[in-house]
Amino acid sequence: MVEFKDLTLREGSQVPGLHISTEMGTQILNHLATLHIDRVEVSFPRAHARESWYRHADDLGLRTAALARAISGDIDAAHAVDPDEIEVIINSSDVQLEHALGKTREEACDILVSNVERALKGGVDVGVTLMDAIRADNDFLVTTARAAIDTGAKHITLADTTGAGIPKEVYETISVVTDEIGTEGGIAIHTHDDMGIATANAAAGVAAGATSVDATVGGIGERAGNAPLEEIAVLLAERGDDPELALDELVPICQQIHETLNIDISPGKPIIGDRAYRHESGMHTAAILQEPSTYEPFDPASYGGQRELLFGTDTGRGAVRALLKDAGIETTDEAITAHLTALKKASEQAGEPLTEDDARRLIRDD
Repeated sequence: MVEFKDLTLREGSQVPGLHISTEMGTQILNHLATLHIDRVEVSFPRAHARESWYRHADDLGLRTAALARAISGDIDAAHAVDPDEIEVIINSSDVQLEHALGKTREEACDILVSNVERALKGGVDVGVTLMDAIRADNDFLVTTARAAIDTGAKHITLADTTGAGIPKEVYETISVVTDEIGTEGGIAIHTHDDMGIATANAAAGVAAGATSVDATVGGIGERAGNAPLEEIAVLLAERGDDPELALDELVPICQQIHETLNIDISPGKPIIGDRAYRHESGMHTAAILQEPSTYEPFDPASYGGQRELLFGTDTGRGAVRALLKDAGIETTDEAITAHLTALKKASEQAGEPLTEDDARRLIRDD
């Protein structure tokens, strides 16, 4: 079983130019609850408290997390919104330790432990995110993760903060930490899409032993965004993992969240784009009419999507033959030629390809 922590609200609030109103956030939480998300990282309270979102999430039965740097002021701000857990983050790569935190490895580990202790005193669960973990020293990751777990942290999240990792490196990093400290509280993977492989990296993390994935709907997040929740969910489900989400509602809910945020979805975006399940190539439509798996990796209906076959100038004889056969019409060369001509003529008159329903209607009525 793989859990999901959704970060759409928190990461979305960091997107330049994207303003998420209180009402919008409430609607998004409603959608996430319908999707049966395990946990929601609601906000970074030191910057945006969003207390009403936490209370609404509580009413929906969602488990809430608040983000906090390993700084006392951040921990206190997180306590103030009364989340179920606080996610304490700290830099772990040498470049970030030197230039972002200004601390040595040993100092960073001590700072993390003291702030985990501070967070625990508030009576909430605590998780730890080691930022830029894929570029960090593995021995330091193990030492720091072990110190956090021994202090009382429930889980360790290893983050590819800059999206610079590749699946092999992510797999190796997760494996090293998992092998050394086990999964007492769980190991999570957090990826960014700067290099276009956030989904692949997240999947590699799961393959290496991560039991939880950080993700955002549609990959919404700062810079190039995060691992898209819908892509990881489908990828894992198709490979036999159990995301325990309302998968049959995945596509429409993710589309509704984009609509709520007034964010357009690229037509070719995997899983939720308008063209994700659309076929017009003659070779493809002919085969799909016989057996959809010939050119589809999964059944769109399993995730609330809908296959769309189009018929027009690119339609070939094989597709028409399949339509005729389904309609109980003899598939002679003459019949195929006549109906193909009729389909293309109707498409030209309409100024666009015909839908499958229109094509089948034309075949029946011709």
